[in-house]
Amino acid sequence: MDIYQLITQAQSSDTQTREAAENQLSSSCDQNASQIFTSLMSVALDPKSPLSTRQFSLLTIRKFITMYWSPGFQSYRNTSTIQENTKEYIRNSLLQLCLDDAQDTKIKNSASYCIVQISAVDFPDQWPQLLSTIYMAIEQNHSLNALSLLNEIYDDVISEEMFFEGQIGMETLQIIFQLLTNNNANLKAKIAGTKLFNACLLQMSVVDSSSKHNRKEFVKECIFKALEVLGQLLELYPVSNDSLILNLRTKIYENVVLISNEFSRKLFTQAFKGLYKLQSFRDLEACSNQFNAFLENLSQADNDILESMNECVIHVLDFLTSISDSDFTMQEINLIVQSLTFLCCLDSDTLEQWSEDFNDFVSKETGLLASFTIRDQAAEFMSGLSNPNYSNFFNSIYAQVIYSLTGDVNDNLRESLLYLLQTLLTNEEDNDHDINIEPSVILKQFSSVFENGLQKTFLLSRIILLTPKLLEKFMDQLQDVKQLTGNYLRRTLDLALETHNEIIKSSSIIAFTYYSYFAELPSVLGPELCSIVQENTLKIISELSKEAEEDTNGLLMETLNQIISCNVHENLSPEILQTEFNLVLSISSKDPANVQVTVEAQDCLEHLLEGMNTETYLHYVDICLPSFIHTIDASAINQYRYTPVLSLILEFLTIFMKKKPVDGFLPTSISDFSFKSLCNLLSLSTEDETLQLATDAFSYMVYNTEPSAMVPKLQDIINVLDRLLSINVSDTAAMNVGTLVVTLFSKFSNEIQPLIPTILRAAVGRLIQAQNISTQQNLVSLLCFLTCSDPKQVIDLLYNFDSDHSTFTKVMNKWFESFETIRGEKKIKENIVALSKLYFTGDERLGKLIVNGDLIPYDGDLIITRSMAKKMPDKYTQIPAFTKIVKLFTTELGFQNKQPDSKILLESDIKNVDTSNNKTSEEAAGDDDEWEDVDDVLDYEKLREFVDDEDPADFGENDSDEITGLDTLKETIPELLVEFFKDVAARDLNGFHNIYNTLSENEKRILTENLV
Repeated sequence: MDIYQLITQAQSSDTQTREAAENQLSSSCDQNASQIFTSLMSVALDPKSPLSTRQFSLLTIRKFITMYWSPGFQSYRNTSTIQENTKEYIRNSLLQLCLDDAQDTKIKNSASYCIVQISAVDFPDQWPQLLSTIYMAIEQNHSLNALSLLNEIYDDVISEEMFFEGQIGMETLQIIFQLLTNNNANLKAKIAGTKLFNACLLQMSVVDSSSKHNRKEFVKECIFKALEVLGQLLELYPVSNDSLILNLRTKIYENVVLISNEFSRKLFTQAFKGLYKLQSFRDLEACSNQFNAFLENLSQADNDILESMNECVIHVLDFLTSISDSDFTMQEINLIVQSLTFLCCLDSDTLEQWSEDFNDFVSKETGLLASFTIRDQAAEFMSGLSNPNYSNFFNSIYAQVIYSLTGDVNDNLRESLLYLLQTLLTNEEDNDHDINIEPSVILKQFSSVFENGLQKTFLLSRIILLTPKLLEKFMDQLQDVKQLTGNYLRRTLDLALETHNEIIKSSSIIAFTYYSYFAELPSVLGPELCSIVQENTLKIISELSKEAEEDTNGLLMETLNQIISCNVHENLSPEILQTEFNLVLSISSKDPANVQVTVEAQDCLEHLLEGMNTETYLHYVDICLPSFIHTIDASAINQYRYTPVLSLILEFLTIFMKKKPVDGFLPTSISDFSFKSLCNLLSLSTEDETLQLATDAFSYMVYNTEPSAMVPKLQDIINVLDRLLSINVSDTAAMNVGTLVVTLFSKFSNEIQPLIPTILRAAVGRLIQAQNISTQQNLVSLLCFLTCSDPKQVIDLLYNFDSDHSTFTKVMNKWFESFETIRGEKKIKENIVALSKLYFTGDERLGKLIVNGDLIPYDGDLIITRSMAKKMPDKYTQIPAFTKIVKLFTTELGFQNKQPDSKILLESDIKNVDTSNNKTSEEAAGDDDEWEDVDDVLDYEKLREFVDDEDPADFGENDSDEITGLDTLKETIPELLVEFFKDVAARDLNGFHNIYNTLSENEKRILTENLV
């Protein structure tokens, strides 16, 4: 066998030739792995061979290592054993290649990967000399390859025990400290050393107060030594325009931040903190001076340095963020502010990029751009400040802003200062009493800008974005805040309409979202001004949408959603409504794959259709429906294969079917026009998502159309249902089939009476087989509907499903399993009501049913991998069904108690201003006297005494769009559960006394806290 010829053929562009060579290599390795490994390595070592051939040899070795080297690899074939002398030759040869500086980078990287693979199974037992060889290369040659390889070994191989008990950590740290303090080592080696030290820090970060004494002492000694060495390096290599020095300082600060954040504060002593704090101030000042010089004249070389400077400053700021809980003096604060004013200036490249494409500006300003800059880190620093630092920074920046607006200051510096002020305004610190500013002063300065305009685009943009943040922050201090809000919003939109500048237009749209966040615009603006604001904002959206891309489309749709939420005032014109509809459709159809766009668009359409009468509804149906159905029918040519457009259309169609007119059913013209197209799709499509969405639209159409209009189409509906319940349709595709069954049963039970047993049998069979959680929950909704109608009949149906009653057990286990994962208020409520009705039947068959209880954890000696765990069946305790219901309800009640109460989450903003308090302090104090002391956990008899003293609650009902066949309950989930437990405890239903005594202490505590 000619290994060179085989490698050449394995790289052939001809598929047949290539696959034949690959198969021959594999079969030869199956017969004699040692020979193939040796041959491949000889090629890799041959400097005369082409680089591609040598690299292919190493890549093949890399592939074969997992198949032939050791049983420790999951893909080990066990067809041919590699001899030990061959393994030693391969290991030594790989190290030779990896540590040879003269080798091509591709060869060194491929060899390094193979070494890490082998070391995962051979180190330390079969390859004890691995690290000593690497250490030697670092000590003698300051080898970058060795440092890089050791870093990879730390990432993938070195365990916690190896690091601490195997002495590897101590040996590595000694090597690192020797390297960092060696004057002969170059900067690249020292940078690599700090990277390796970072890997060691991550290993040491697992040590805490409960760790062994020797580990804690080791970490303490290492951290003290590291802080000393790293500090010396910062002094030795001051900030300069050398990118290597900047990169070294970046890595040093990265490690210091890790020490500050992840290790005991006792290790990062006040003395060390003070030294690094002082050094960080020097670095900020030096970097700001350098940065200012770079901004004047950027060459390509300077761009590289600027990138290194950015990274360095980001990590300096990250360090200051990590110690921001310590107090800063005013001198230090002024230095930071002065430095950041320069460092946060926008460079000419960024300004040019944003000017050429406003979409990039929008992505950055809305926080959706992946890049992380000095500005981002500065924002993180400012937003994390607490008092007194927060107030002191605010006062300092505000003073600089006022001076910049009135004095002779560069516009870039003005914009930078305003940006810093904006970052402070995002800080959620509530204690503002030490902020000594008069917001009306700066707002008056902004007023002159709005009146006179500005030539400087990005300064005007920042003022537009900052204004709503100021109004929100100081709304309690400003007189006539409603009037100010309306005036500034209107002026902002007027400015945007007067210009062709897309930066200003997009800034006004972003600002509109800020205004909408803190102000209830219809109330604040009044009907007349609200209409004007809506019209102007819609014009700007329409103008921007022509060139909008990706994130900007999402912003426009989000803004459109907020505009639609203002449709409540009496001055709403049909023109505004029409424009809103048109923009929802045009923007979403332009970017249907954009998740934010599609989600916001669906929300927009739901709000637009809310409360419409039939006449208005039909107007928009006539506009939209023909194009929707055309898109669906056109998809038939490719069997309704999934496309973003088809998915969006089906989502929209579902909303139209769901949000029927308030004054009646869906017009029959809608079902006549769309029924056949939906039936065809549901009969022929094999796409899971398409079938899901179409089933949803179809169900709502059937449910909300006048029943008499649907009766002639029942056979077609049954045919669709038959397909969705068949085994030919996947679980995921049939996710909404339960909704369709509920629709048929609730609307056409008389017409389909003979088919009901067959449908139920198919639905139950589908539920038992279903693995998809959503499909299970949707089919369980059918059981809820039937149970609420006649719980006894449901038990009869399930119990008599087969002779051994196994289906009864399977379905109830599925139901209980589904309840444990179900979320969403409507679905939780319907399950609680249905399971409560089952419990209240007291049916003996249900009482004797044994179901799965708690999961039994594995207690064997084997280490269970993820793949093994998937193959092992879960084991559960076995408990009675009535007990299971009680335990499920108790767990849900405990979960609900941990959720915040929306009724008491009041915002102190324009939306929710309520300064009144209905109770005096004396009355509130009196309420406390009414509480009765109870034990932490009550026994059953004491619990029952408290329950018997309670009066039943009186609840009402309201409507819901969701198809359940059940009336929507006004009661909250906790109220439903508490009423259930009060009832069963008071009457001791189904031996609740005994069930209660079997509950855990935590479960008893939950019931005690809620019932007493």
